[in-house]
Amino acid sequence: MRRLGNKKKLRGIPRRLRSLKVWSKSFDGFFPNILDGSEGYWNIKIPVISTLVEGRFSNKEIRVECAQCLIDATHAIFRSKPKSKNKFRVTCTIALPQMFSSEVCIFSSEKYYKEHTTPSVSRFGKISLITGRSICEDWGLKLPDGFYELGIIREDADEEGNPLIYEFWYLGEVK
Repeated sequence: MRRLGNKKKLRGIPRRLRSLKVWSKSFDGFFPNILDGSEGYWNIKIPVISTLVEGRFSNKEIRVECAQCLIDATHAIFRSKPKSKNKFRVTCTIALPQMFSSEVCIFSSEKYYKEHTTPSVSRFGKISLITGRSICEDWGLKLPDGFYELGIIREDADEEGNPLIYEFWYLGEVK
């Protein structure tokens, strides 16, 4: 279940990770039939309590397992993609440091995909490519055949003008 956590120590982490693996396997044979190309984008956020992937009770090992489940869910959707939707990009996004924002996503518009991933200044802030690093190598993630990674940095400001810097790693059909 997706929800915000509190300051208490998170319990039942192995059970929560098992549930996430079941969730990722539930996408076998699934492709959203509501996509006709006019939406630009379809997504489903990672279904966890926020403290599982963020905060003082989370750790790299937990985040790696959650990221791998996102990749596995994305690959299941990719394998189920109809030939009529071959121009759609099936990816997942691992957002850092706020991994609770991570998601499985399908871009039905190439223009919208490029707006998210092309170095520029746009409504998403300043976007630049991450070069010389790989989240898959850093975290030991396994990408299936035909999947690649693309890392970007987004720089923006909050409502009070404080700088916000995020990493977004797109994994899947990014080439």
